[in-house]
Amino acid sequence: MKHRLHSLDALPDGKTIGDILPAFSGVKGEIHLVKPNEDCASCRKPFGMVRRRRKFIRLYNPNLPAPVAFDYWVCGSCLAMHQRGGKESDAFLAAVELYHNGIDQSL
Repeated sequence: MKHRLHSLDALPDGKTIGDILPAFSGVKGEIHLVKPNEDCASCRKPFGMVRRRRKFIRLYNPNLPAPVAFDYWVCGSCLAMHQRGGKESDAFLAAVELYHNGIDQSL
């Protein structure tokens, strides 16, 4: 059995979140309630002139009755780590999950 460092699952190819979670099936638009994170959700380094936001990872909670998603921005270095796949991608997703859960990864 393969052991993962995280509990996040990617959407299957060709599927939308509405196909997976019924609460999202009728969603047509988005409302953003908070400002974007000021540091990378993976490496936790602050964004600035050198380290810019490159892409966000969106997390959905399947246990909520309402369609709520969480967007977390990541830097280019962490995005590249995720795109390489394998253990690096697992480490990236584990770090984002810790960020989502409010856990300091330096512990």
